[in-house]
Amino acid sequence: MMTAWIYVPISILIILLACFGVESLIGLSSVSFPASVACMIILFFALIICESLFGDRKTKRVVNLVEIPGGFALRYINILFSPSFILLPSSSPIGGIEIAKIIGVFVIGYFAMAAFTAYLVRGLQYILGTSKRAMTERAEELGTRGEDIPLTHSRHPSEPATEPSSAPLRAQDPSQITGTGGPPEASPTLLQESNSALRQDPIPLTRAQKWAAFINVNLDTLSYIAIFVFIGVPIYYSTSYAMPIQLSFNILAYFVALTLPAKWRRFLHPVLVSSLITVLGVWIFALIRGDSLRYALYAYKTGTKYTQLWQGKPSLPRPGAGDLFSTVLDVSIVALALPMFQYRHELRRHFLPILLPNTLLALASLFSYPTLCHALSIAPTRSLSFASRSLTLALAQPATANLGGDLSLVAVLCIVSGILGVLLGHAMLRIMRITDDDYITRGVTLGANSSAMATALLLASDPRAAAFSCLSMSLFGTVTVALTSVPVVVRVVARLAGVEG
Repeated sequence: MMTAWIYVPISILIILLACFGVESLIGLSSVSFPASVACMIILFFALIICESLFGDRKTKRVVNLVEIPGGFALRYINILFSPSFILLPSSSPIGGIEIAKIIGVFVIGYFAMAAFTAYLVRGLQYILGTSKRAMTERAEELGTRGEDIPLTHSRHPSEPATEPSSAPLRAQDPSQITGTGGPPEASPTLLQESNSALRQDPIPLTRAQKWAAFINVNLDTLSYIAIFVFIGVPIYYSTSYAMPIQLSFNILAYFVALTLPAKWRRFLHPVLVSSLITVLGVWIFALIRGDSLRYALYAYKTGTKYTQLWQGKPSLPRPGAGDLFSTVLDVSIVALALPMFQYRHELRRHFLPILLPNTLLALASLFSYPTLCHALSIAPTRSLSFASRSLTLALAQPATANLGGDLSLVAVLCIVSGILGVLLGHAMLRIMRITDDDYITRGVTLGANSSAMATALLLASDPRAAAFSCLSMSLFGTVTVALTSVPVVVRVVARLAGVEG
């Protein structure tokens, strides 16, 4: 309780203050670089320097502190993408022919880029003579530790073993970042097997114990139900301020989406399901007040940023639920430094086979997709969205915003890219004759083209490849954001997409 309701909000505020300070410094230059991505890079190198100067034990303490806000933000990063989908009904309509063109470019581009990445990584390994034997010991370590991979490389012999952190903090695992499962879920089957092995005839719980267990398991859900009923509804229908009711309903819809069976969630991503439920709910709430859906969606995200509020800009509309999600998303982007730091040894050993393909893929995506889309007469803003097609959505949004692309379309493209990686990733690699033991190629290919959802899949099937997938999606996104922050690059890409002026 103390961690979830006191430490997490305070530490999130500290990270936002750091982002605000960095954004103020960036504002003094002519470069448009997202402060959250800059803070992510700063945090990653700060942890590397800390480990070099003070050792593993003290660095682990720093990581544990960063995990308080970072772990929370990464656990719930899926729901932070909801605004892009919820605002789709307010976007300009797309014709059927243009939709067909978008689908064609996406499908062809996905498999072409995946093949380009896979064969480039294999070629680099062949040229550089990369040995997979150096990864064997580390790979076995990753494979046997399951889902609780520590962020630091090893525990000091004199340091006592610690218990796993509480649920709000267990987010450093790539599968907990943006996979189809969202927040960590316990496995009832494993728990039942473990309990039966320890005690065949458990003592029946008293009524008070049953209620206590129920409240403990469903505390988050009960809390947001209380906010919805006792705060959101009265405020909305008495003052017309929609943020409390829409925020609590959006989160509850996400919890409902997570109850779907795991097989269904491979197709019905929780973000898609919860966004649909939220749009219907927001519409119903608005109809009761006599408002339109467009007005309700404007109230959902008014565009007021926390940086504008702290700068004291006058006459700003009150922030909505979508604005609050966008604010916490900045914390999630900063927290992506944690999985990068987790796999720092793999990055050091295989630097070129990871960095070079991601850099070339970022350049290829930036300059080829807008050109192809413009040739097919796809609207310029939608053409620019394709440049960030395969990024993890946390980094795709700032990259697309830098280019002036359609944020709603890029959200759809990123989620569908992840779903394709989950459904067809292994089969695609087999067709390209990428063997199962070539975990570097498998990880880099799926991480760069299907981001975190593919990372979650690899974590269950091949933890060695998951390490490279996590690094690949982070580096690919960072390189793309960096390139889209250069004014000359933005102008060239915009011209390729058909933007006039």
